[in-house]
Formats: sequence, structure tokens, C-alpha cells
Amino acid sequence: MSDFKMYESKAKLQFELNTDGSLSLTSKSLQLFEIGLMFTDLLEIARIKRVLENIQLNILIKSLNTNKLYDIKLDNDLYSETEIINRANYLLDNFENLNMQRPIDVVINNTMIKNGLGIEDISKRFSISRIGSSKYINVSIEDKDPFAAKFIIDILTKAWIKEYRYEIKQRYKDKSESIANSCDRARVELSDLYDSLKVFKRKHNIIDIDATKKFIIDRSSELQKEISKGKKELASDKSSIDFLGNTLENKKDFGFKSESDDIHLSIMHLKDSLRKLQQEREYNAYNLEKLPSDYTTKLDAKIRSIENKIKNNLSKSISSTTYDPSLTKQSIVNKYIQDQINYVKLEAQVSTLEDELNQLTYRSRQNIDVISNIVKLEGQIETKEKYYLNLLEKKHFAELLEKESGNNFFIIETANFPIKPKSSKRGLIIVGASMGSMILILVIVVLRIIFDAKHHLPFQIDKESKIPIIASIYLLPVHDYKHKFKPRIISKLQRWRQNYKRKLVAGGNTDSRKYLRRLILDLDKDGKNIITFMGARSNHITLHTLLELQKMFNKTNIKSLIIYNDWFSPLDVNQKEYKRFEFKDRETINDSGVLDLSQEECSPYDLLLPDDWFSLLVKLRQKYQYILLITPPTHQSTIWHEWLNLTSDVFYVYELHETFDDDDVKHQEYLLETHCNVFGGFLTSNVK
Repeated sequence: MSDFKMYESKAKLQFELNTDGSLSLTSKSLQLFEIGLMFTDLLEIARIKRVLENIQLNILIKSLNTNKLYDIKLDNDLYSETEIINRANYLLDNFENLNMQRPIDVVINNTMIKNGLGIEDISKRFSISRIGSSKYINVSIEDKDPFAAKFIIDILTKAWIKEYRYEIKQRYKDKSESIANSCDRARVELSDLYDSLKVFKRKHNIIDIDATKKFIIDRSSELQKEISKGKKELASDKSSIDFLGNTLENKKDFGFKSESDDIHLSIMHLKDSLRKLQQEREYNAYNLEKLPSDYTTKLDAKIRSIENKIKNNLSKSISSTTYDPSLTKQSIVNKYIQDQINYVKLEAQVSTLEDELNQLTYRSRQNIDVISNIVKLEGQIETKEKYYLNLLEKKHFAELLEKESGNNFFIIETANFPIKPKSSKRGLIIVGASMGSMILILVIVVLRIIFDAKHHLPFQIDKESKIPIIASIYLLPVHDYKHKFKPRIISKLQRWRQNYKRKLVAGGNTDSRKYLRRLILDLDKDGKNIITFMGARSNHITLHTLLELQKMFNKTNIKSLIIYNDWFSPLDVNQKEYKRFEFKDRETINDSGVLDLSQEECSPYDLLLPDDWFSLLVKLRQKYQYILLITPPTHQSTIWHEWLNLTSDVFYVYELHETFDDDDVKHQEYLLETHCNVFGGFLTSNVK
């Protein structure tokens, strides 16, 4: 029997979940998907050929050197054990696979296969599994020899980690080289863009775009002012030339003419006015944007008018002054010639300025395209700079990862030495049979629930009802569990189980009652606050729930009255748990309690007319903040319709483990179409 004993050795490894997301060009969702695949890839690495051959070679060396692990016999006449061991050590040291082109490697492979230690045999013997969704991995192997089991696990974990670190370094190395190549290309492209921008600026004589634009605008404005001034002076000289020429041509007598001295005074005043206007123009030349748009035009018109007046008065003054006719005529001729010379000079100057302005305008039009191309190049440079810096950062990070890669996979629990053999599978068969039986029982229970007309689960009611379930109340029946033929220990266990269930249910019931209380307290205090609890059947849990709510109201000095009209389940007149009032005492009652209308079969309209009921409820509302109604069951009576006419709010009471048919759906549809505010339904059940 000892030949069938199997020893199991186990080890535990940790794999830190991380990715090279900072180097990835994919989205976050793909990076998360990558994390999910990393464990799958990691588990597959343990079964690749190089890892399994590493285990084979270590087993071979250990067995041939010590003869303590496996009894491996070499079936060949070509190579000695020493040569086989040396070749195996060489392959391990150089991290190489068996080369089937070499005879010695073929001998090693065939030897391991004949001794039951081939790659497929070893792969089937060990088990690798991730512990849930955690970062831990269990590795185990079974062997007849406990020393062999521990040895193989040790070799497997070391070879696995070594192979993982080799592959991860290769991956980071390839990615680092790819990023480095991209970085170099980006640097060359960025340098080319800088050179292109520099050459383009030199070609078009633009060093600073802002300075060039400012120069063009300022020079254009200056030229326009000088041209305008030159044209005005040309017009003035033209008028003077025409006047002098006309005088020389038509005037014959240059003698003395006596006239008044008023002309001289007028000329002096006109000169003063002209000087003031010219000073005003020069002063406001730098504030034109703050003045009206037609200011310059009007000012120039005034200046021309005064200049014309001065010329006319000068003419009159000359004709009335005593002088030598020959000298006078000569001075007029000199002035005439001088004005002509000045006119020619000014005309040439204006023409030159206009040519310069035209050239500047043409250059500015050309500069629009030039500046646009410069801005485009600068934008490309900025984009390329960001891309290059991003690649540079990734390059440094990739180099760092390449140096430190693989350290996220390591052993946290080394292989244990199995002291006892692994138990047989007989227990597993028993457990499997038990599990099968339990599953069969569950299937039977589910089928019974499915084909049972009664609703045993809340979702069955929710599926068919119109009013949603908002709370649940469960009451446990009281059992004594005493029997003369039953052992005490069983009765004690049953009572303990009952008490345990009560604790579980009590917390949920308390929360549900508090939720119902909050819904009721949230009602408008000035509203009717007459709340009806209706259901398909008589339900003692409804009254129990309302009595518990009444106790909760009493703690905060809130008075409430329960009107109970379910004669199918009449109240006990001798009970002492709560105050019971009869209908004849309706005018005198003041304390919280139950108004009992269940001792005989009667509708509210059998007791009072509708108007009298409204008056009674108004009086009761002056004494009680809330009035709670329990109607007869809808399956047995239609009196609940009359109570709805007197009600403002409604709770629907469901019963677990009972049917919910089409009539119940119709009753709910009718309820939802009334004026009442339907809070929702609460589920009741007697927990067994």
C-alpha cells in the first residue's frame, strides 16, 4: 500500500499587479484589460519548454550525482554520466534549450522520457492556481518521494521566476528601443522645423513678427500724414503762383493807391487766428481717437478759409502801399519764381512719399502670407516639442523599468516538506455525493416553488402586483418543542434555533416599523391623515404592526386611534394588551387605542351616514393626530370600497406564501385610480 502513497509539496508566490501604462499608447480600459490578462500569461510561462527543460536538467543532475532522487539509468554507449552532467550544467548556465540536432541532447531527452520524466509528464504532475482574484499563486506537486516533491517545487519556482524576468526584460527592452527610435526621429524632425523657420525668416527679412507689424503700421501712418501735409502745401503754392502770374499779366500800374489802414489790422487779426488754429491742430494730432471723426476735416477747412482771407487782404494792402513800381514788380517776379521752384520740389517729394507708401502697402500684403506661414511653423514646432518631451520622459521611464523589471514576482512561502502522505480520494467521492444530493434537493425545492400557485418569494409578488413592496414584517410563531418522547437536547436546540431566528427577524422588523412611521409623520399635519391598511385576507400581523406603531407614537406624545372593522377576525373583548373602545363611546374617547367595529358584520354606512362619518372623523382628528383603519379582506367583502371614500392615504398589505391572483390586481388598479395617496405595500409573513 505504501507504493500508492502520494506526498504533496506546496509553495506560494506573489505577483504585484502593475502594468507599463505610462509607456502604453492604449486607453485606460485596454490597460485594465491588460492587467486581467497578465495572470493568464504568467501561468502559461510556467509550462513553456525552457522552464520544463530546466526542471528536467536539474532532476537529471541531482539524480546522477547523488542517486537519492530518482533511479535514472542511461541507456546509451556514447556518453558517460560525467559528459551528460557537464552538458546539462552548460545548458543551465547559458539559459539554452535542448538542441535536437546534437546527439548528446537527444540522449538526454530520450533518457528523461524513458524514466517517466518527459516534458509532458512533468507538466501533468504539478498544479498552479491563482487564489481567487488576489495577487497570490499556489503551486503544488505530488510525488511518491517527499524529497522529490519538495525538490521539484523549489526548482520549478526558481525556473519560473527566472523565465518571467527574462521575458519581461526582453519586452521592456524592445519597447525601450522603440521609444528611443521614436525619440530620435522626433528630435531630428524638431531640428528640421527650427532650421526651416530660421531660413524662412531670413529670406523674408523678418526677425520679430510683432516688431515688423508695428513698424509697418507706424510708418504707414507717418507717410499718410506727410503726404497730406505736402498736398496742402502744393495747393497753397499753386494758389500763390496763379495769383502772382495773374497780377504780372494783367496789372499795368504799380503806383501808390491811398486806402484805409483797416486792411493791415485785419491781416494781423487773421494771422493770430491762423496761428491759434495751427497750434490747436498740432496739439490734438496725438489725441485724434478721442475726438469726433470729422474734427480734422472741419479744422482744415477753417485754416484754408483764413489763409484765403489773408491772401486777399495782402493783395489789397500791396495795391494801397507806396513803393517803387519797378522794385515792386521785380519782387513779385522773384516771389513767383520761388513759388514755382517750391511747387516742383513739393510735387517730387509727395510723389516719392506716395511711392514709398505703395511699396509699404504691397509689402504688408505680402507679409500677411509670410506671417501666416511663420505662425503655422511655430505651431508645428510647439506640437512637436510637446511630443518630443513626452517621448523623452517615456524613454527615461522605460530605461528605468528595464533595469528594475521582474521584481514584482517573487516567492513568499518556500516549498514545504510533506510529512504525511496525501489523503485518498475516498473523502472527495463522499463529499461529491453529498453535494450532488444537496443540488438535487435544491432542484426539487425550486421546481416546487415554480409550480406552486402560492407566492413563496417576494420577487414573485413584485412581478405581478401594481403596488411595490416598501417594507417587510415577519412574526415568529411560539413553539414549546416539549414532547415526552423527544430528548431534551433536541428540544433545547430547537428553542435555541427559535431564539436565534427571533434575533435575526427583530432587527428587520424594527427598521420596517420605523420606515412606516417616517412615511406617516411626513404627511401634512393639516391634512386628513386617515390611513387605511387593506389586504386580500384577514391578517393579525397588520393589527400587531399598528399597535407597535401606536406605542412608538405614544413615546413622542402623538395620539392615534385604530379603527378595526375586520369581522372575519374579531377582536378579543377580554384582552388587556391595549385599550379597546366600542362604537357607542365614539364621542367621549380621548386616549390612544382601538375602536372595535369587528364584533358584528357591518359596513361604516350601517352605523352612520357618509356626512355623519365625515363629521365624526373631523372631531376625532381634533383629538388624534392620526387615524388608522383596518378594513375587511378584499377576498371576502366589498366594504373596503366604502372605507376608501373616508380615507386620505393607503397601505396595501401583502402575505407571503399565499396566492396573488387577477382579482388582487384588479383591486389594486381600482385603488390606484381613486383619490387616495398610495404609499406602497408591506409584506407580512409568519416565519416557521
